[in-house]
Amino acid sequence: MSNSKIGKKLRILREKFGYTQQQMANVLNVDRSTYSYYETEKTSPDIATLITLSNVFHVGIEELLGQDNGTAIHQLHDVKHIPAALKNKDITSNDSFIYNLSGDEKQFIAFYRAVSPTTKNIVLQLMKEDLERQRFQFKSKKNGAS
Repeated sequence: MSNSKIGKKLRILREKFGYTQQQMANVLNVDRSTYSYYETEKTSPDIATLITLSNVFHVGIEELLGQDNGTAIHQLHDVKHIPAALKNKDITSNDSFIYNLSGDEKQFIAFYRAVSPTTKNIVLQLMKEDLERQRFQFKSKKNGAS
């Protein structure tokens, strides 16, 4: 597999999404040095790793391999491709953009993007159930204190 340009694209995408090399290595279940080798083009990711990377960065494998003329990377700079809900938001506010997330939150998002749809549904269901439990506990405490 040709690794021409893939390293540069991986670095650009990783930085644009606000991930560290260690966070990406954790998502891919490889050593940080292995991920670093991908970016420096000392080695190339295998197909399973490319699939995971394409899911995390929301780009096609062909884009990672340089067969798409860089459209996804250009889109990261193009305001037309920012979702309407984010266009009018201050991207420096705490709730508006991935750059303001903690390291654990960024890593959670990367893992979430990389897992299967079934796992995503399970995670979402667990989170919903936990929120409902918290709301119920809060209401119980509030009504007990009144």
